[in-house]
Amino acid sequence: MAKRNVTLLFANPLMKLLLRSPWHGVASNEIMLITVTGRKSGKPYTTPVNYVRDGEVLSVLTHSHRTWWRNLRGGAPVTIVLRGKTIQTMGTAYEKADDVVDLFLQHLQGAPKYAAIFSVTVDSEGRPIRASAEAAAAGKVMVEIELPES
Repeated sequence: MAKRNVTLLFANPLMKLLLRSPWHGVASNEIMLITVTGRKSGKPYTTPVNYVRDGEVLSVLTHSHRTWWRNLRGGAPVTIVLRGKTIQTMGTAYEKADDVVDLFLQHLQGAPKYAAIFSVTVDSEGRPIRASAEAAAAGKVMVEIELPES
């Protein structure tokens, strides 16, 4: 069985259960649930995603071959489960290479540990090197989710 199928069959459903449970704190500092509505089907799709928070904006890096983010082209309503709270808000997908790299660099500044995970080279001060981030961001999409004011 391919890795992707194992994730879809086991890991994602288990993560959905965990993030909706009282024990969400085990994972919810880095993983949230996002629900998008299919533009053609009208069907809701929920998936767990890693996120980085920068003030009132959450950023999500995802592979372009995944499909959930396509419903956020041009901006669209989303529902997220963030640290045990269900929030109705807006999300926007960014596909243009320059936009993705710029947002990815911000993403890395918010969570420097992801530089190593994505094999992004950093300079002597720990800042990601743009050319390295460009290579790591190839085939990826950035999604930004606005948090409503509390």
